Amino acid sequence: MEMPEKTTRRENLRMDGALHPDPEKVKSGLFTGNAFFDPEDIAQVKYEMLRSVQVEKLSITEASRKFGLSRPSYYQGLEQFEKHGLMGLIPLKSGPKQAHKLTGDVMSFIKEHLDIPGKKDWVKISRQVYEKFGRRVHPRSIERSLRLEKKTRAAAQ
Repeated sequence: MEMPEKTTRRENLRMDGALHPDPEKVKSGLFTGNAFFDPEDIAQVKYEMLRSVQVEKLSITEASRKFGLSRPSYYQGLEQFEKHGLMGLIPLKSGPKQAHKLTGDVMSFIKEHLDIPGKKDWVKISRQVYEKFGRRVHPRSIERSLRLEKKTRAAAQ
């Protein structure tokens, strides 16, 4: 039986959107010759940049240069750190945060046209949404959205 390959730290950082875009620009001595400090980990680099300004009293320009980031990155990192702590330094995932095609009017339409008795025909409902609203929505997206809505209602009660 073949064992699944382990993902490397670099691959995980990339998948999480936390890979430093230019790790070779990190010039801080902390990140050379010490396995604990990883110049590819953008959250760790941002934290050390913030710390160097606050604790070591480096100028923002000097810290930015030393950690391979821009001055605006410093200010954005500081704002996020002050609001959210260390979690604020972890980049947010890009892309839609919700099913943007399944707006309130589309969901209302779907609920009106659900085949109550028996199995739901998600493909048919998806076609009806396209005919009425001109939006291509995958049948599985409709099913997931309805299931999530049902869970959210149940949790609120």
